[in-house]
Amino acid sequence: MNIKIYRYDPQKDEQGYYQEYDLPVHKEDLWTVMDLLRYIAANIDPTLAFYCHSACNHGICGRCALKVNGKVRLACTCLVPDAPVVLEPKNKKVVKDLVTEP
Repeated sequence: MNIKIYRYDPQKDEQGYYQEYDLPVHKEDLWTVMDLLRYIAANIDPTLAFYCHSACNHGICGRCALKVNGKVRLACTCLVPDAPVVLEPKNKKVVKDLVTEP
């Protein structure tokens, strides 16, 4: 599955850009967007910044909210949609990558 993620590091980049990742994930695997992000961080790109904490996957706090194909969703409860998948910050107050200020 091809995933396109918005990347931005204010210490390195003047503008954001999109980075593509190819993952060995299929729609029928029923991964959440958080599962994708954790897989990328653990196996492909440890520099990817996104909000995740030990209590995630409950859909309660809303801190992991981001745009999935243009719609704001909680990464911990949103199942991966059909490809292509584009992940972006939920607002324009980007701290780094998918992490935003409230």
